[in-house]
Amino acid sequence: MAIDLEALRLKHEQLTNPASAAQNNADFLNKFYQIPEGTNAVRILPWKDEEKEFYAETKIHRIPQGEGHVKNVHCRKIHGEPCPLCDMYYGLWKTGRKEDEDLARQIKPRSRYYMNVLDRESGDVKILSVGVILFKKIIGAMLDPDFGDITDPQNGHDFKIVKEMEGQWPKYDQSQPRPKSSVLGSNQEVASIMESLHGVHDLVKLEDYDTVKQSAESLMGTPIKGTSSAGASEEVTDNDYLNKLQS
Repeated sequence: MAIDLEALRLKHEQLTNPASAAQNNADFLNKFYQIPEGTNAVRILPWKDEEKEFYAETKIHRIPQGEGHVKNVHCRKIHGEPCPLCDMYYGLWKTGRKEDEDLARQIKPRSRYYMNVLDRESGDVKILSVGVILFKKIIGAMLDPDFGDITDPQNGHDFKIVKEMEGQWPKYDQSQPRPKSSVLGSNQEVASIMESLHGVHDLVKLEDYDTVKQSAESLMGTPIKGTSSAGASEEVTDNDYLNKLQS
C-alpha cells in the first residue's frame, strides 16, 4: 500500500505544533455557514463549471469519542465501497439488545449535502452543510417552474433559511426561496464571488477500509465480520434494518 506523504506531514505538524493544528481546525470550521436561529438570507451559488453539481453529497457516521465528542467519518457504502461502520450499524439492530440499538442510532449514516452560499448579511462566501429535509426544499424549488435555477447569477433567487428550535432539534419547515428573482451582484462582484468558491467536492474524503474498520472495532471491542477491503462476503442491505423495525 502506498504511503500518503501529505497525511503524514499533516500528522507530524499536529504532533509538533498543537497550537498551529488547533488554528488550522478553527480556520476550517470558519469556512462553514453557521445557521443562526430565525430568518436568514443566503444565495446558493453555482459551481464553477457544468461538469459537477453545485453540491457535494455524502453520508456521515458520527462515532462517539467520549466526553460528548464525536468523530465524523464519511460513509464508504454510498460511494460504492465496503463500509465496516454500515456493517456494524445493521448488525447492532440484529442483537435485540437495547444498548446495541442505542449505539446503532448514534452511528447511523446521515446524509449531508455541501454547497457554496453567499451570506447576504456579511457578504462572505461560506459552505452550507444541510441534511435531507432542507436539501429537499432547495432542489424542490429548483424543480418548480416558478423558481427554476435559483443559483443563476442573473435570474436566481435568494433563499430564506428559517431555523426554529423544537427542544434541542432545529426545524426548517418555513424555509423557501424569496418570491422575486434578483441579480447576485455586479459583474465585478460576481467574478469575485466565483473566485471565492470553496472546494465542496474535495470535502468528501474517504478513509481507507482498514482505518474505518479500526474505528468500528474500537467501539465494539471485537472484530467486525462480514466484509473485507476486497469486497463484502455477505452483503448487508437496508432491508436488515427495515425487517428489524417490522418484527
